[in-house]
Amino acid sequence: MRLAALLAPGSEGSRLHLETNDGYVSVDELAAASGVTQLRGLADVSALFSRGDEAVAALSALDPLEVAPVAGPVGFAPPVRRPSKIICVGLNYAAHVEESRTSRPERILLFSKYPSCLVGHEGTIELPAATRELDYEGELAVVIGRRAKGVQAEDALGFVGGFTIINDVTARDLQEAEPQWVRGKALDTFAPLGPVVVDTASAPPIRDMHIRTLVNGELRQDASCALMITPVPELIAYISAGITLEPGDIIATGTPAGVAFGMEHPVYLAEGDTVAVEIAGVGTLVSHIATARAQR
Repeated sequence: MRLAALLAPGSEGSRLHLETNDGYVSVDELAAASGVTQLRGLADVSALFSRGDEAVAALSALDPLEVAPVAGPVGFAPPVRRPSKIICVGLNYAAHVEESRTSRPERILLFSKYPSCLVGHEGTIELPAATRELDYEGELAVVIGRRAKGVQAEDALGFVGGFTIINDVTARDLQEAEPQWVRGKALDTFAPLGPVVVDTASAPPIRDMHIRTLVNGELRQDASCALMITPVPELIAYISAGITLEPGDIIATGTPAGVAFGMEHPVYLAEGDTVAVEIAGVGTLVSHIATARAQR
């Protein structure tokens, strides 16, 4: 299944939809047509996963052809709107470690973002006055499907609900100037997410996923997810050893080489730029750069 949270016309609310070859089908309408009451009222992917494995199985068993797809253009919310946690992994690709002119960390490096960082596909990344070095980081995002605490690596993928794309937007000057990364990594709109979550039954193996990031059509990042220093199962085991992961929580698994910061003459993001992050089998996440609203 390919799951999207689409914005309701004239509202900031969203409703869960299934992506099909013909467009997006409302899960509410599909549930009503099929008489499956447990699937009604789902705002996003987190809401589905929170209702448990039976709800996921019930949705996957329905025929989306029973209802017509949404007519006209659609607006995307982040497929997970209010995760309890967005846990990000730093320096998880060797070539990115090298371009960052640092040494490989002795332990897995984690930091956090907040729900206020999230923005949907075709949304706006705000360029704040606080930075002159706005950078992109295309990444595979893991969406937790079941509550996970003390998970062993060999069992970890069983707790994954699906996969999506995240752009770990970074203000490099703030990241470099301050001893912790909160302002450098977690300003508003600094985590575009989507456009869809592909459930584990439909997703390709992680080793076959490939990240490409383009800025204004120019290829900047191009690497296999198989190159992660710490693979996804080990990341989940490491995190869940001390942090309980809830359905809908997001793990951003790290970015490969090719960020602006790593260039000999960095070309940072500017007003009017467009960033597209592609992962074959998952989708393409597009974001647009604009000056923060409070500055206009």
